[in-house]
Amino acid sequence: MMNDSFGARLRRERERRHITLAQIADTTKIKASLFQGLERDDVSRWPGGIFRRSFVRAYAQAIGLDPEQTCREFVER
Repeated sequence: MMNDSFGARLRRERERRHITLAQIADTTKIKASLFQGLERDDVSRWPGGIFRRSFVRAYAQAIGLDPEQTCREFVER
C-alpha cells in the first residue's frame, strides 16, 4: 500500500504502538486536535513556519519514529 497518505501512515504507526492522541498531547503539550489534523493530512489550522516542523518532530518522537526523517518527509509534501 504505497499510496497511503503521510498522515494515514503516521496514524497506523501510532495505533500499532498503542499510543493515543491524548497521550501524545499530554507528552508534547500540543493539542490533540492538531495531531488529528496531521493524521488527516490537514494542517490548515496549524500555526505556520517553524511551529509545523517542531509539531511534526514532537509527534514522531512520541510514537518512536525518527523525528528528522519524518520532518523531512512532511516538508517535502
